[in-house]
Amino acid sequence: MKSLRFVNMLLVSHREKKARKIDFHPGMTVIQGENDTGKSSIVKSILLTFGAEPRGLHSTWKAANVITLIRFEIDGNYYSLYRHARSYSLFDGADELIGTYTSVTDDLAPAIAQLFGFHLKLTDREGRAVTPPPAYYLLPFYIDQDRGWTDKWSSFLHLGQFSRWQERVVGYHLGLRPDRWYALNAEKKDLEFRKDEPARQINALRNIRMKTHEEISSVDFDIDVDAFRGEIQRLLHECSELRKKESAYKAKISSLATEKIRLEAQIEIVAKTHDELSADYKLSQSLQGTSVACPTCGVEHENSFAERFAIAQDTETCTDLLASLQADLEAVRKGAHETNLKLQDATNERQHISDLLATKQGKLKLKDVIRIEGQKALLSHLDAEMDAHLTAIGEIDIKIGTIEGQMKKYEDKERTRAIKEKFGEAFRRNALTLGVNTLPDSAFGHVNPSIEESGSDLPRGLLAYFYAVLSRIRETDGSTFFPIIIDAPNQQEQDANNLNSMLTFIRDEAPKDAQVILSLVEDKKVDFGGQTIQFTDKYSVLTEHQYKSVCREIAPFERANLELNRNYGESA
Repeated sequence: MKSLRFVNMLLVSHREKKARKIDFHPGMTVIQGENDTGKSSIVKSILLTFGAEPRGLHSTWKAANVITLIRFEIDGNYYSLYRHARSYSLFDGADELIGTYTSVTDDLAPAIAQLFGFHLKLTDREGRAVTPPPAYYLLPFYIDQDRGWTDKWSSFLHLGQFSRWQERVVGYHLGLRPDRWYALNAEKKDLEFRKDEPARQINALRNIRMKTHEEISSVDFDIDVDAFRGEIQRLLHECSELRKKESAYKAKISSLATEKIRLEAQIEIVAKTHDELSADYKLSQSLQGTSVACPTCGVEHENSFAERFAIAQDTETCTDLLASLQADLEAVRKGAHETNLKLQDATNERQHISDLLATKQGKLKLKDVIRIEGQKALLSHLDAEMDAHLTAIGEIDIKIGTIEGQMKKYEDKERTRAIKEKFGEAFRRNALTLGVNTLPDSAFGHVNPSIEESGSDLPRGLLAYFYAVLSRIRETDGSTFFPIIIDAPNQQEQDANNLNSMLTFIRDEAPKDAQVILSLVEDKKVDFGGQTIQFTDKYSVLTEHQYKSVCREIAPFERANLELNRNYGESA
C-alpha cells in the first residue's frame, strides 16, 4: 500500500496580513498549546485543503479567509495542493499545474481518487454511481476534537448526501473485498444507471402502444383495404389540388387587400387636395384688385388672371386623377370579390372531401380506415423502437453479467470472515490496553459496532476502534495510507493515568511507518519523538513577521490558480 506524507504547509491571510509555515516530521508531529492558540484551526485546515470540511471551524478563522498550500509526497512522488475558498489547484513535484477544481464533488473528488487510488463508488440520490467527496476517504484518518470523540465516522460535515453509506465505506476501508472488486462494482453501477433511460423509454412506448391497440380493437370491422384504394387516391389528389388553390387564393386576397388600402389612402389625399384648390379658385374670383394680402403674414400675392387660371388647371388635374384612382379601386374590389368566390368554391371542394371521408364500406367510413391504417403504422414504429431499446438493455445486461462473474472471483466468504475476526481481536486488544473493559462481546463481532460507553470510557473506546481500523487499512493493498490526524484526545475529563495511556497508545500503536499529527494541550511528559510545535499566542496562530516570506513562497501557486480561474470565467 502506498503512503502519503506531509512535507510542509503554508497558510496566508491577506486580509489580516499574517501567515505561517509549518514543517511536518515524517513520523510524529505534535502541535501543542493552550486553548485558543489556534491548534485546531491548523489541523482543520489540513483537511479543508484536501476538500473535506471538519466540524466546528471557528468563525474568526473563516473570516480571515486563509489560503493554504500543502506539499506532500506519495512513495517518492511530490505534489502540492493549493486551496483558496472553494478553488483548489494540484501541482506536481516541479510545481507544474496538474489541474484546478472549483467543485469538490464533481472536480476535486475524481482527481483525488485517481491520485490516491481510491476506487470506492457510492450511489447518489439519482441512482448514479459517483466518486464520493474526499471526506469519505479521509474518515478513518481523522478524529475531530468535537464529534470525533463521541461518535464513529462523524468527524466531517455533509456526509448525508449518500444514503446508507457507512456499511459500504467501512467495508471498503477494511478491505472486506479486494480493491479490484470495488472497481468492478463501480463499472457495474455505471452500467445499471445507463439501463434506466432505455427502461423508461420502453415503459412510455408500452403505454402508447396499449392505448393505440385499445382504440383499434374497439372498432368492429372486417374490411379489404384495397376496396378503398380508388377513393384514397381520389382523396389524395383532391387534397393536393385543394392545398394549391387555397394557397394561391389566400395570397391573392392578401395582395388585393393591400392594394385596396393603398388606393383608398391616395383617393383621400387627392380628394382633400381637390377641395382645397376649389376653395382657392372661388376665393380668387370673389376678391377685387390684382393683389391680395395674406391675413397671417401680410405678404402681398398677385390675383391676376394667370394665377386664377393656374389654380383652375390644378383643380381639373385632381379631378382627372381622382376619377382614375376610383376606377382602379373598383377594379380591386371586383377582383377581391371574384377571388373570394373562388375561395368559397375551394371550401365547397373541402366539403366534398369530407363527403369522401364519410363514404362507408359496410359500417366503416373511409376516414376510419385511414386512421386505423395510421395507427397500425404507429404500432409497427413503436415495436421497432421498443426492440431497439430492448437490444440496448440486453447488451448492457451481458456486460453486467460479465462483470458480476469477475466480481465473484473476488468474493471469498472465508477471507471476509477471517478479516472480521482479526479486526475484532485487534479492537478487543486495543480496548483492554486502554482500560475499556465493559464493552460487550457483540461489539467485537462487527466492523461497525455501536460503542455506547459512558463518561471517559467512550473516547478511549473510540480510539481503540479507530486504531483497529487503521491497523487493518495498513494491511490492505487498497488506496493510499493518509497521515493520522488526532485533535484534542483529552476528552470527558480523563484522569492522569487514562490520559497517559491514550497518549502512549497513540504513539506506540500507530501502524508502522505512519505519519501522525497530534494536537493537544498537555503531553503528560510523554516523549513522542519526532517534533513538537509550540503555539503560545492567544487568537493569533498566524504571525505578521512571516507574512512577506510566506507570500513570496506561495505566490507562484496563487498566480496559477487565479489565472486558470480567470480564464474559466472568461470562457464561461
